[in-house]
Amino acid sequence: MKKNAPFSKEKQLVQTREQAEIALNILVQNSQGEDLELGIFRLREQLNNPRLTELLDSYPDLIQEYELEKLLSGEIEIKDASRRDVKTAGLLSCLLLLIHFYFDKDKGNLNKCNVDDVTQFDSINYIMNAITFEECINELFPLILSIVGIDYFKKYQENMKDPDFVLKQTLGFDSDPEMGVHIDMMVWFALVRLFIEAIFIYYDSDYETKNDQL
Repeated sequence: MKKNAPFSKEKQLVQTREQAEIALNILVQNSQGEDLELGIFRLREQLNNPRLTELLDSYPDLIQEYELEKLLSGEIEIKDASRRDVKTAGLLSCLLLLIHFYFDKDKGNLNKCNVDDVTQFDSINYIMNAITFEECINELFPLILSIVGIDYFKKYQENMKDPDFVLKQTLGFDSDPEMGVHIDMMVWFALVRLFIEAIFIYYDSDYETKNDQL
């Protein structure tokens, strides 16, 4: 599945490994792991796709049978499931695994030399070798859009120019209650996008070297 995705580097939230480390530390300090996980389950519920839910529940078995990269490519055919559903289940499963591996009891400290840490580090790299963070975000965005709708998203973007927009929504003081319908999903999308960029860049030891050559 590794390929060049239509993703603008200028629009990245995280540009360097130093920024990635800072972002991950902030997420840990603010105990955002649970919010990230709950957002994935909320997304699954709002997609309202029983077959997708079944695939997510059975993903540990699927990943034993197929290579992760092939599952994420959408090339695998599974009975009574569309290739899109297989691909989406793979994406959400990978996100759940990354969140679990990072927000563990050691608060993401994978530098300790013990078996569990080595296993977690290898698992993160296995996912990173199967998909890029650009692909993760580009695959996740249409799922969000299918729930909130294009008109809502455009209006959300316009409102985001107001620095107090999210605060107003959170406190319930906004004059446009319609925007509150999907505000939790949009805030989660921004949060998970930050996490995806940060963890992929942080664990890619060659990231800055590769980007200096562009």
